[in-house]
Amino acid sequence: MTRVKICGMTTTEDIRLCVEAGVNALGFVVEYPIDVPWNLDKEKARELMRAVPPFVSRVIVVGDDPGHIVELAKYLRPHAVQLHGKEPLSVTAEIVSSLKALCIPVIKALRFSAETGRCAFSSDAPLDAARLIENTGVDALLLDSVSEARPAGTGRSIDWEIAREIRAAVNLPLILAGGLHPGNVGEAVAAVDPYGVDAISGVEDPVGRKDPRKVRAFVEAVHGKTSLV
Repeated sequence: MTRVKICGMTTTEDIRLCVEAGVNALGFVVEYPIDVPWNLDKEKARELMRAVPPFVSRVIVVGDDPGHIVELAKYLRPHAVQLHGKEPLSVTAEIVSSLKALCIPVIKALRFSAETGRCAFSSDAPLDAARLIENTGVDALLLDSVSEARPAGTGRSIDWEIAREIRAAVNLPLILAGGLHPGNVGEAVAAVDPYGVDAISGVEDPVGRKDPRKVRAFVEAVHGKTSLV
């Protein structure tokens, strides 16, 4: 069964409604190096993460500085760390090695330009980029879109055919993100057959808060139930 992660937790109410909807994992953006609406300092992140009940995974979303990322992981003790910055392969491998010593799995984002659709990585070839990331020792690969304005939460989908090719080419769980919402996530799951899906802006209301109807409809659509949103 496809797992569901909802990212950008900022309140205990967000956590409650996601848990009640059957979400498997919650994402907390912590001290991200670029200003994004969901950014938390580590103290607020720890407070919120304490509100997550057993059997729901806590994932911190971080970027760039390897020393800071490892320190955040030590402080917050998440179930997984999601690298969502411009970490070079060597830095990714360094972080993976440090976090394996703490028994914390690493998810690495491979992002595609929302403007051009091209792979925003050192290699323009998506399959090559995915295999290079796999060789760093990460535990899962996440595919997302990135824009000039936002490093995530762009509301723009990536090419699902390329995503399916990547899923077949790597021996890693593949998590699909990028422009997913209740109206298209069922189709995306059918097209890509990912291990999991990840949403942030696609389940929010106009003022940027998690919308309980959209979250519930998203989960239902992932699992093949009819959505009214």
